[in-house]
Amino acid sequence: MNRVIRVRLTENEELFPWKREVLLSGGCRGILPLGVIESGGEVFGYYRTEGFVRLSAMVNVSAGEILTIVERVLECIEICRDCLVFPGEYVLSADTVYVTEDLREARLAYIPLKRYVSEEGAVSSLIYAMKGFTTENGATYLETLGAMLECSSLKLRHVIGFIEELKEEIRLCAIL
Repeated sequence: MNRVIRVRLTENEELFPWKREVLLSGGCRGILPLGVIESGGEVFGYYRTEGFVRLSAMVNVSAGEILTIVERVLECIEICRDCLVFPGEYVLSADTVYVTEDLREARLAYIPLKRYVSEEGAVSSLIYAMKGFTTENGATYLETLGAMLECSSLKLRHVIGFIEELKEEIRLCAIL
């Protein structure tokens, strides 16, 4: 099945043009492959999503799996940050996050925001939104992570380490 999503990119012209080269060249492994078409003064991005599932399409994900997804998304954000694509500049939601079915990789669909938001706020909002896709136990773990990200400026690498500890707890206690 050929899966493509189309996004209007014209609305935030001051953010997109200087990132265009990074996004089009595939230089950022954290972003889905992007193609751009300019037509009538408007710019449209086309993302190919083969091999990936949109986060918002997932249901009843176990606590361990949802923490793995959070871990992959945070790793993806770090990759994007290394390419100077920061989470406060693009839409970070369950509709713009894609993961492989085996949960080994996450990618984002880059959609520029009209104005900058805090990175901590963007990431914690996504984590709180993910509570709707998991079990009650998974939601509890996400609540803890969201609160931790909201009230501190921890490096994402430290949060990923904490997630590994939580996943070990889930495995040892056989939590669903």
